[in-house]
Amino acid sequence: MSSAFSPAAQSKTLRFGVDPWPPFVIVEQAQISGIDVDIVRHLADTLNLDLELVRCPFKRCLRMMESGELDMLGSLQKFKDREVYMQYLEPSYYTANKVFYTLKGSEVSINAYQDLERYILGVTLGHKNDPQFDADTRLTKFAAVDTDKLFSLLMKKRIDAALSVDVRSDHYLKTHNLNSDIQKAPFYFKGTQGYLAVSRASGLLERRQEIERMLAGMVNDGTIASMIDAMVREGVKKTPPTR
Repeated sequence: MSSAFSPAAQSKTLRFGVDPWPPFVIVEQAQISGIDVDIVRHLADTLNLDLELVRCPFKRCLRMMESGELDMLGSLQKFKDREVYMQYLEPSYYTANKVFYTLKGSEVSINAYQDLERYILGVTLGHKNDPQFDADTRLTKFAAVDTDKLFSLLMKKRIDAALSVDVRSDHYLKTHNLNSDIQKAPFYFKGTQGYLAVSRASGLLERRQEIERMLAGMVNDGTIASMIDAMVREGVKKTPPTR
């Protein structure tokens, strides 16, 4: 795929798309931080590239990956249609489960899939969850625009359970002091892998193997797992260093 945009290998700049997705991308006024930002900053420094963080809504970020306006994007699930214009980097760098959150002290009991039919289930608008769940028209689902609205609906008892990514939601509950009010149900959907990807229109693609070696090192030595654990456990909000 050709692109009218200058590739990162020529410009010496790695253009990374960011859309708020705590704890992976945290945007606070002019400050952008988070796990993905820390990882890609390390990669850029090691590759001797300047890092440019490009803010874009997620769907626009995908279009910019296709056009070559972005070099890299993070926290991605692997879908065939996206592989046409982006190269997923191996290995995946985190695993996130889709978990049902309920109010503590409520009578909501979700121990198996069949239990879901009894409840009003909150989901996040536009998010893919589990193929069976997403296609199941017997279930009563209510779509919230974002994580904040989703848990607001749960706290107001307008939904019985909220289905959300555990890494994202555990960080949210910690930073909003909701752990004393909300708990995880025993039943959940396992194993969504999170990936970094390089645009196929980017000159950075030529350095794919080099990047994958660095990424594998950060996964294998526990660096990324420690980042995630610290964010979820402590609710840390770090200010990124200036370049």
